[in-house]
Amino acid sequence: MLKRRQFTLSLAAASLLPQFTARAAQPLPQQYLADSHSHYGMRIPGWGGHDVGKDMRESGTMLLAWALVDDGPWIGLRPGGGVQQAREPKPGDLWRHFQDTVAKYDALFAQWNLKKALVPADVDAALAGQPHVVLAVESANFLEGDVSRVAQAHAMGVRHMQIVHYIRSPLGDRQTDPPDNNGLTPAGRETVVQCKRLGIVVDLAHCSPATAEGALASAEGVMMWSHSWITDKPYDWHSPPYLSRALVLPLAREIASRGGVMGLWTVRVTGDPLYPVRSARSFADETMRMCDLVGPEHVCFGTDMEGAGLNPILSDYDDLRHVADDLARRGLPDAVLHGILIGNYARVVKASMAQART
Repeated sequence: MLKRRQFTLSLAAASLLPQFTARAAQPLPQQYLADSHSHYGMRIPGWGGHDVGKDMRESGTMLLAWALVDDGPWIGLRPGGGVQQAREPKPGDLWRHFQDTVAKYDALFAQWNLKKALVPADVDAALAGQPHVVLAVESANFLEGDVSRVAQAHAMGVRHMQIVHYIRSPLGDRQTDPPDNNGLTPAGRETVVQCKRLGIVVDLAHCSPATAEGALASAEGVMMWSHSWITDKPYDWHSPPYLSRALVLPLAREIASRGGVMGLWTVRVTGDPLYPVRSARSFADETMRMCDLVGPEHVCFGTDMEGAGLNPILSDYDDLRHVADDLARRGLPDAVLHGILIGNYARVVKASMAQART
């Protein structure tokens, strides 16, 4: 069992996916980790409850998308499971909450000796073993329909932006509620365009299929789906939340065709044979299944750490390290393993930054 400060990954040469088999491992240089969607240290046991910088260094997690939940004060649990809008924000509330939270996060980054990834060289530094945080926002509700705020968010360090989350949005529709907008709105399209112009990762997670398709049609270049799982069965907002939040395979392959990546979350569900992620071992199994479905260069970890509900499959980055070790034991070629563990998400962040134009 690998322990903090004492990890290395082992693997052996193998042929092409999906023909990997476990073989005698050969020592390799340490492989770092990335997480494309995390709330680690935000909620349990409270603000700053973890020293996230220390935990990142000790687990080898060098690139972490720390996702600010901009609609948190206005959402609550849905009877029967899931999350829904509970209150209506007043004009200016979302923007003030976003600004206040970014200021709190900046103070924590300083306390934890963590740097934000702002330019491609910062991502390269993470790949070389210097931990960096990608400041992410779980939806663009804070814009309150004012697309000019995208530039302000960029100036504050945001480099990864989801379009919608759990409250009604003037930008587009959510997966878990009936549609209000018939997909992406004009303001939503302009938000995507501005994100691409500034070099911010466009994250389609939580978008209804029509909203996601509209975003892909709004701008060229790479986009991603940071956290959920892939299914070949189309579910809709009527379904239980772990099904309605699934990424349908045709859309997953469209994201992959643009060079994008998809992250696997750590939500645990028991008793439903339709849902394949039930344990740390099956988390690794599902990672491999995603590789078969969309190609290993389009798969990453998007754990939703501390946002994945009660009794999640993974609770910290030591747990994720054990998943990485499981994958290593399956004989994945070094380049494939590196991509899944950190390289694929790093590539998307760098590609988005490189697309920035003035």
